[in-house]
Amino acid sequence: MNNSTITNRTPDSAPHWEPKFPFDLVIAYEDTTTRNRALSLYDHLAQQLLDDYDFQCSWWKLGHLGNHSLHEQASDAAAEAHMVVVSLRAALEVPESARQWTESWLAKRGDQKSALVTVIAGDHLDPRKVCPIQAYMHKVARAANMDFFAHRFDAPDQQVPFVRSTLSDRATMVTPLMEEILDHKWTFPRWGINE
Repeated sequence: MNNSTITNRTPDSAPHWEPKFPFDLVIAYEDTTTRNRALSLYDHLAQQLLDDYDFQCSWWKLGHLGNHSLHEQASDAAAEAHMVVVSLRAALEVPESARQWTESWLAKRGDQKSALVTVIAGDHLDPRKVCPIQAYMHKVARAANMDFFAHRFDAPDQQVPFVRSTLSDRATMVTPLMEEILDHKWTFPRWGINE
């Protein structure tokens, strides 16, 4: 056989696999209202970033973190997460469960690039005043060298029952915060086979 007649064929339509970047998200919330607002944020993040990132999300109700095993699991997850979302009601002080959990994962964090997002619910919050919880979380973000994002929203004093809505309805509820997060220049390390 003549070697000049052998050709290497590479099909133009061969599938090319592109790995997605890992994105670990941890969400801690206080009650039904704060969970629902965090869910809106999660829906919007997933809708915008799911094509490029492999989302892994864990949800933690702060009231359940009195259990030592759950507390440690939530602490370890937050220490390794690319983004930590803390959704709380406005108050004069940070709830003790949130403070203990935050300080436990803060002590375990490395120097990986990540973000801390606070979502604060309150009835008629004054945007000119700094909420003590927001000030505390901003201090935590600085100590951990994390990017910091904050969002405040009005919420009635009583808890609102969960209302089923479409993904697109929930995804548009936190637009200003989402615009800030999505416009941020994210730089996560790539861990490919040849990198």
